[in-house]
Amino acid sequence: MCYRDMDALEQFSTSRNMSSEEQEDEIQALQAIYDEDFADIKKHPTCFMVKLANVEVERKSPIWLRFTFPDEYPAVSPVIEIPMNSQALAPAQCKALLDHLQEQAEDLVGMAMVYSLVEEAQSWINEHTHLSEDQPAEDECQGGEEADVDQEPFKPVLDTKASGGRWNFVIGLVGKPSAGKSTFFNAAVGRELAKTGAFPFTTIEPNVKQTVYAIPCPCQKWEKQCDSAYGHTARGERLMPVTMKDVAGLVPGAYEGKGKGNRFLNDLLDADVLVHVVDASGQTDEKGEETDEYDPSQDISWVEQELQQWIYLNVMEKWDNIRRKPQKLIDMFTGYHATRPTIIHALTSAGIGETELANLASWRDDVLRRIVTHFVKIRFPILLALNKCDTLTAEEHIHRISRQDHPHIAVSAASERFLQQCQEKGEIEYHPGDSDFIMLQCSEATKSRLQKIRESVFQKYSGTNVQQALTKAVGLKQPVYGYPVSNLSTMKSVSSCSQGNREASVLRDCLPLKPGTTVIQFFEILCNYPKLLSGDFVRAEMVDETGTERHLKKEDVLPGPYCIMKFMSTKRGAV
Repeated sequence: MCYRDMDALEQFSTSRNMSSEEQEDEIQALQAIYDEDFADIKKHPTCFMVKLANVEVERKSPIWLRFTFPDEYPAVSPVIEIPMNSQALAPAQCKALLDHLQEQAEDLVGMAMVYSLVEEAQSWINEHTHLSEDQPAEDECQGGEEADVDQEPFKPVLDTKASGGRWNFVIGLVGKPSAGKSTFFNAAVGRELAKTGAFPFTTIEPNVKQTVYAIPCPCQKWEKQCDSAYGHTARGERLMPVTMKDVAGLVPGAYEGKGKGNRFLNDLLDADVLVHVVDASGQTDEKGEETDEYDPSQDISWVEQELQQWIYLNVMEKWDNIRRKPQKLIDMFTGYHATRPTIIHALTSAGIGETELANLASWRDDVLRRIVTHFVKIRFPILLALNKCDTLTAEEHIHRISRQDHPHIAVSAASERFLQQCQEKGEIEYHPGDSDFIMLQCSEATKSRLQKIRESVFQKYSGTNVQQALTKAVGLKQPVYGYPVSNLSTMKSVSSCSQGNREASVLRDCLPLKPGTTVIQFFEILCNYPKLLSGDFVRAEMVDETGTERHLKKEDVLPGPYCIMKFMSTKRGAV
């Protein structure tokens, strides 16, 4: 074999390894997003199915999409199929949908696309399958070949209806190397899981773990606390589970491949909100290297710019195609796990409506940049966790940043982790989120450090604020909280009754739901996961935050911020 052949073989092997890593990253993200609606079939080649859970048109059986990744994916399109055993769609509808998805896939080559294709499939079905098979859609009745023009006529797509559904919330941790992200991660989950150290890129692969945040609990108005599955804080707030992902540190120019590059930006695709861990001490520069008198507010600016440039350049790569088909712009943004209502919100915020989209070919560069800026703010809202607030130099920086228009909170991740370790050793009484701690038996050195933490953290900022940061981050995209019960008077939970417990627990279960979730969607969620109900929907009753009881129709949207609901179904004893 000649050297040229060996070089080609080496390049092929490297490319194949990169494709394999990208496929694994996408599969992990899809499993986190779709949970019970994701079915793994086989590993080689990668093959799996995703259920289309947000189809509005009622079907006798669920609709699934089956994806198979060629070795070269995402450099080539996946194989897309609709298993025919469900017969949820007519053969002609299946063919039309698959043709549409294949066209979409060709425009998304080079990036993770399954989420976008699933969203597109659901939108297509909701738009087209209400027509009878012998009544083709309007564009199918036109006949003839498509005219050869520079830009296709624009078809209105600005549908802002929220899709709703169960919300498996994910918080992404971002920031430069050595800002304390991994320490924050460990403090939030209460264990040493992520590598920590005073040097760049301690984290290489994303660290993913479940932790908890706090929300107001209905039982705070009662005399007795409820039986929350994850417990309560000392203030009586309800603890809720949330997934947290710590990715490798970003450096300026990551979108160009610097540092660990675009791969770690791609790791954030399944995050609902971002927590930007900022070194508020000013003792590390933008690369995470030790320095003096660095302005941490610079990190806030360039991290936002990294996210914007990452998306902007990805869109510009497909711009020629988008100019010919303006609707492709919306398809591009779905690649960032954004729903159509989210994309339309971003466009509207940027002053772009149907008229402006129809004239996309004449846009100046600043129009797309304005759209991307609004999209990032809406799709990836950021909470600033101003870390290392216990250092002498942090107070001035925190005060200055707090006057800017950014959601923020002062935190000390290292202090939180130290307090947890002392609690585990029996040296103090403390629970994450507490506003103080009680010293027990500990060494003089430990007492001295604890006293410094009390003075520099608790007395100044009312606590380490790690758990409070998670709560504040989730609040940037406020879920609706649904409490399924078997009795609105006793508030006995559905889960304990369905499992035959004599001593049924009170308000044990609470599910975070996406805004726009309807009564029937909530019912179906409970029937499928965690399988608390069964049978067909009959009716529903609820109690809202004011204590008012009322009946709900299945198409009614659940009110926020929470609702306690009792369902009646055809299955006896199901509720």
